[in-house]
Amino acid sequence: MRRIWGSVMLALTLAFACMPAMAQSLKAELLLTEGELDGPPASAPVTARSIAETPGDLVYLTMPRREAGYWIRLTTDRDIAASESQLLVLRGARARGPVTYYPPGAPPRIVNDAENGGPVLLRRGWVLPLPNGWTRGDVAYLRVGGNTAEALSLRLATVPELARQERGDSRFMVAAFTAMMLMAVAMIAIWYAFRDLVYMAYGAYLACAAIYLLLVSGDAAEMWGLAGLASGRLTVTWTLATLATIFQLGFSLRFLELPRLLPRLAVLVRTVQWANILWLAVLLALRERVHDFWYIGGNALLLVGIPLMFAAAIMAWRRGAPYAGYYLLGWTPLLLFVGVLAAYPFGVGRAEWADRGLALAAVLESGVLALALSQHAANRHRLSLLARQSGDRDPLTGTLNASALRLLLETWSAPGSLGLKHHGLLLLDLDGFGEINARYGRAIGDALLQQALARIRGVLRPDDTIARMGGDSFAVVAECERVDCELLGRRLADAFGQRPFRIDGHEIAVSASVGLAMAQRGEPVQSLLDRAEHALLSARNAGRNTVGIAPAAALPALEAG
Repeated sequence: MRRIWGSVMLALTLAFACMPAMAQSLKAELLLTEGELDGPPASAPVTARSIAETPGDLVYLTMPRREAGYWIRLTTDRDIAASESQLLVLRGARARGPVTYYPPGAPPRIVNDAENGGPVLLRRGWVLPLPNGWTRGDVAYLRVGGNTAEALSLRLATVPELARQERGDSRFMVAAFTAMMLMAVAMIAIWYAFRDLVYMAYGAYLACAAIYLLLVSGDAAEMWGLAGLASGRLTVTWTLATLATIFQLGFSLRFLELPRLLPRLAVLVRTVQWANILWLAVLLALRERVHDFWYIGGNALLLVGIPLMFAAAIMAWRRGAPYAGYYLLGWTPLLLFVGVLAAYPFGVGRAEWADRGLALAAVLESGVLALALSQHAANRHRLSLLARQSGDRDPLTGTLNASALRLLLETWSAPGSLGLKHHGLLLLDLDGFGEINARYGRAIGDALLQQALARIRGVLRPDDTIARMGGDSFAVVAECERVDCELLGRRLADAFGQRPFRIDGHEIAVSASVGLAMAQRGEPVQSLLDRAEHALLSARNAGRNTVGIAPAAALPALEAG
């Protein structure tokens, strides 16, 4: 038994002793050279060194921007036969352009990345073959551009290994793209149903982010409809990334209710949004002429916007924004990945894991926020149904009564409306209705109210809400812009002035006065009702079939940051 254990221990000792010799170490050294050189430097000081101790490990070299570029010296600690089909895989910013490669034991060559005519085996980066293998002691050199501070990574891999990795990355990115585009389509469908820009902004963000991720992965060139975008390279990629940022900022303003809760911070967010719009205009106007430096400004704006939006979400959450928790849950991982990638070109950090992590975080974030927006849309639909099915009805006309309308207005003005599209309150009174009741009797007066309701409904849209406030007074809530609400008020007045009512053989001419007040974010319901009443009083004083419009409410409390 002791002999068996002794043999096992001897075998293990020999195995561990042999492992360092079997391991394949790759060493990369960054050389400090003066000016342009026609070939590898005979001798130069080493400014940085990185070593991969085990097969498949990466070596990293981070260098500052340098107009003259850099030389990298590569060595390995064991012989690599040409039959092993080993490749050097170089990844880094495409802005570096072609790489001059001096393989061991072979003449130099200029290698492009896949998007510029290089081997398509590697979608992002450079494939550097070893045509004669690599003898221990031989030195390989790389000449790379220095027009970006983004780090370079190098590793050794075989063709099957690289193909498997690229195929897996491709499937993952296509799946992420598909998931995000499906959610974008869903958001646009919800926008079509409710016409609220918060859904459109988020759908547009998802579409831009999905296409951007597919472009940077290198898979867009093989997809129908996106190959043309892929040919645009940096201009298209940066445009999509900036558009995604612009839409995200616009969505965040409404989703976090910043204009209501944090108006001063909302101004700052809009400033960053407009800075992105202007910087994008520079790119679209000058294109290739600004490629060498445009990304610096774009990444700088990202690094400003990320902590700003994170702070805004926390502050909005503390102020009671009902969906800020969803925002923090969805955006925090994504913002961290975006921050890593934005800092990477400045030479900060390593982002070899950030590309796939960014796509995964984007899918998770889009799912969380799409869930929140879907919940919001469902709540809005439920409120609409409650408005139609409410038991608080006027017994004569069957419409909502004043109590039900007030409850509906309070629900719309409560936090969590996500920037509900502007809505107006229109109060309508029949002129001289008391005289009609006195002359023709209460039965005809009641019939007149029912016919008046039918005329009002003939002017309204299906989504508009109507209620009887009491007596001959009706209220209409219309979710539309001010101009459309004013037009609706005019149509309501005209509906009564165009022809008389016919009841039991009587022709009764009736006119109406209409008062309009547009709701404002954070305005109490009673203030909205009071403004509509004052507008109605102005319309009565101005004459029959007149529309009065209330001025905007003064809300000093909303201006406090």
